[in-house]
Amino acid sequence: MEEELVNQCVRLWEEPLSHMARIREQGGRPVAYFCSYAPEEILHAAGLTPVRLLGSMRTITHADAHLQAYCCSVARTDLDMALAGELSFLEGAVFVQTCDTMMRLSDIWRRNTGFPFHGDLVLPVRMGEEISLPFMVREVGRFRRQVEEYLGSRLEDEALWESIRVYNRNRALAEEVYRLRSENPGLVDGLSAAAVLTAGFWMRKEEHNALLERFLEAAREGVPEGEPAAVQLLVTGSVCTTPDLYRLLRELGADVVDDDLCSGHRYFDCPVEDEGSPEEALAARLWRRVNCPSKHQSLEDRATRLVTQVKESGAEGVIFYLQSFCEPHLFDVPYLKRKLQEEAGVPSLVLETELQSFSRGQLRTRLQAFIETIAGV
Repeated sequence: MEEELVNQCVRLWEEPLSHMARIREQGGRPVAYFCSYAPEEILHAAGLTPVRLLGSMRTITHADAHLQAYCCSVARTDLDMALAGELSFLEGAVFVQTCDTMMRLSDIWRRNTGFPFHGDLVLPVRMGEEISLPFMVREVGRFRRQVEEYLGSRLEDEALWESIRVYNRNRALAEEVYRLRSENPGLVDGLSAAAVLTAGFWMRKEEHNALLERFLEAAREGVPEGEPAAVQLLVTGSVCTTPDLYRLLRELGADVVDDDLCSGHRYFDCPVEDEGSPEEALAARLWRRVNCPSKHQSLEDRATRLVTQVKESGAEGVIFYLQSFCEPHLFDVPYLKRKLQEEAGVPSLVLETELQSFSRGQLRTRLQAFIETIAGV
């Protein structure tokens, strides 16, 4: 049952659009978001279904008229799908002001697409500092009012707290999946853990919680299938748009034991605490969770966390899996690579990918050389 469940999640990861369309066909109200800083609980409490857009492997036909070729391929392909009419099942989209590309994408999307709902969340530049928390609370409250104005009715606090409980349960289950993978790499592999987490981007969280519970129950009752991969790695970066990375690593005798991705560990990091109003609680969680490189916070703190993750997971190497032209992540790489070598003694590899020119063969060659270096082949 576990293998069948994982395969279903992998297929969903590869073809999420048809599943999102079915949400609409079944009476759901899907609203897209692009960033892990989006306060999904507010959308969920409003009866909307947050669904994440991670781009698509495609040739650009419409978006080049609005976004330069040196912009992130995730943003470009998402916009291309919207302009081509392939996202007509969406009720709208939520934009979080993180990097320059996403800030501009919000304006372009609003002016050139006809979705009923358009939400914006402006984050403070300096996260995790006392001076920015009040601004964060006001912004989350403003976003709540945007949703209420669209609905034409008030969101009750109890509905928000109930959604917060659902999402906190989801974070706890995801953390358990990652813990099980780290402690039992022969029982839960990297692809399985990533697939069952990623599948939750395209369903109601209640449904995803049930899926994670089934997976954990089956995994705990399972028997390790042979020896774990010879080389254990940690992947860090922005979003992992395809399961191909995990498949390639497995083919090459390596596996992912943990990650620092905004579509992975950073997505479910840190629960919402029961403190103050729902807006205050949601804002505090976004403010104190592990920071995205597009927000200013101590780079030393990011390096310390990454080194700690490497040591605790037992990873023998780190892969920086980045979207080409993603400057916030790329700017940090030299410092992080040096810290990993100096403080953890682990090598690292930087991989840049573009969805419209994805090369599996090139990716395989570079990964194979890196893994053989670690293994001493």
